[in-house]
Amino acid sequence: MIATIINTFTAPSETFDNIVKDYNWKQAMMPLALIMGLAIISGFVLSDQIADLQWDQIQESINNNPNISEEQKQEILGSQYDRVYSRSGASSIFTYVTMALSWPIRIVFWSLFSMLVGNLFLGGGSGFSRVFLVACFAYLPSALELIIKTPIQYITENLMIFTGLGVLGVGEQGEFLNSFLAGIDLFAFWRVYLMAVGFSYLYNKPSNSTLTVLSGLWIFGLIVFAGMGAFFAGMAG
Repeated sequence: MIATIINTFTAPSETFDNIVKDYNWKQAMMPLALIMGLAIISGFVLSDQIADLQWDQIQESINNNPNISEEQKQEILGSQYDRVYSRSGASSIFTYVTMALSWPIRIVFWSLFSMLVGNLFLGGGSGFSRVFLVACFAYLPSALELIIKTPIQYITENLMIFTGLGVLGVGEQGEFLNSFLAGIDLFAFWRVYLMAVGFSYLYNKPSNSTLTVLSGLWIFGLIVFAGMGAFFAGMAG
C-alpha cells in the first residue's frame, strides 16, 4: 500500500489502472487515514495560529455589529476569548476531530458530484464506492500539501500561505474574486488531474476528456462557493 501511495505521485496512470481493477473501498481507508492523521498533526502544531485567527474574526464580527451595545460586546468578547483560547481536553479533542473529519466529508461530496457529472457526460453508470475509491487516492496531494505548508505556516506565523493565484492578493478577503482566485491552487488542480486519470480507467475514456469534465466541475464549484462566501460576508458586514 505504501508503494501504491508513492506511485500515485510518480506513476499515476499505471497506479490508477491497478486501483480501478484490483482495489475496493477498504483500500481507500489507507490514504484517507493518512490525510486525516496529518490534518490532526497540522492542527496541533498550528493551534496557536488557528486560535489567533479565530479570535481576530470574532472580534471583527462583534465590533462591527451595530445592533450590539458596547457593554454586550465586552461581555460576549470575554466569553468568546475564554472559549477560543481554552486548552481543556474536551475542547482540544473536538477541534482536532473536526479537522480530521472535514477531509472525508470533502471527499464524499466531491465523489458524489464527480459521479453525477461523470455518469452524465462520460456515459456509463459508475457506482459511488468506485468513485470514492478513486477520489481517496486522488486526494493524496493534500497530504503533501499539509507536509509542506504546516512548517512554513508555523515558522512565519501566517496561515494564509498560497500555492496558486491567491498569492496575487486581488481584492479583499471574503470578496468573490479573492475567494475564487485563492481556490485556483496547484494542489487543488493536482487532485483534479489525478481524479481525471482515475476516471479515464473508470469510464474507459481518454484522459483529456475526463480532465475537461472534472475541471469544469471544479471551476463551477469554485464559482458557487466563492459566490456564497461573498454573499454571507456581505450579510455579516
